[in-house]
Amino acid sequence: MAAYILRRFGTMLLSLFFIISLTFFMMKVIPGGPFSSEKRLPPEIEENINKKYHLNDPWYVQYKDYLIRTVKLDFGPSFKYKSRTVNEIIADGFPVSAKLGSTVILITLVVGINLGIVSAMKQNQTQDYFAMFLSTIGFSTPNFIIAYLLMYIFAYKLKLVPPAMWGTWKHMILPAISLAILPTAVVARLMRSSLIEELQQDYMLTAKAKGLMERQIIYRHALRNAIIPVITYLGPLIATIFTGSFIIEHIFAIPGLGKYFVSAIQNRDYTLILGTTVFYSLILMLMNLIVDILYTLIDPRVKLYK
Repeated sequence: MAAYILRRFGTMLLSLFFIISLTFFMMKVIPGGPFSSEKRLPPEIEENINKKYHLNDPWYVQYKDYLIRTVKLDFGPSFKYKSRTVNEIIADGFPVSAKLGSTVILITLVVGINLGIVSAMKQNQTQDYFAMFLSTIGFSTPNFIIAYLLMYIFAYKLKLVPPAMWGTWKHMILPAISLAILPTAVVARLMRSSLIEELQQDYMLTAKAKGLMERQIIYRHALRNAIIPVITYLGPLIATIFTGSFIIEHIFAIPGLGKYFVSAIQNRDYTLILGTTVFYSLILMLMNLIVDILYTLIDPRVKLYK
């Protein structure tokens, strides 16, 4: 196991190097710069700004300097947010996105897994059709439409929750539900198909022949193996949600990491784009590694170190 984890860390470092390099050169290819939108900027001031941020250095010098800073986990200053570093912006935005993301993951697992179990246990019955109908709605409806619909009904009409901004737990309800609709639908379908397949295995038929109750068969035996596809899906899902949902955070005015990433692209804030991209990549790789390790805990037949 230790050797496998070390190999994965080596692969992660190599992948990060390519991600950093690709993102850096893509930023250089895109026309314009972080200060190109400034109105009537005198040439002398523009020259001083470029000199201050080393934007007039040769590309290979900028590339080398950025690689060195990244190794030190120093992503440099933001060009858009004056007197703030990229590290500070990530430190401010990530906890907000992670708090919202944790709520989304909880809703996804509780609702999605139980919908999938009910659907599998009542296959081709009313409960199954209803659960899959809800899942289809979740698949086919964009989350920003759901967000506006929920905001209109529960915030403006019923006035049960605040429509936007961030503060108390009430501000989290609408964005969390909006974000959880799609992954809940995916988890429900994955759980249903995997559990139906698992219930047809020989050891399940043996358990039924022994007279075990259906609920015991599901939760004590079948669920452990059937949940593996859900665990696989959770890795990239957690990385994506924890680092911020751009559209939902914008709709509900949530000061998460997604808001800063969108702003960075609009303003060509090179250091912020590179910093958030590297941070997202790190989270994604770590989540995938954790998922692989969870496989061995859930199913002892899986061996990672062979």
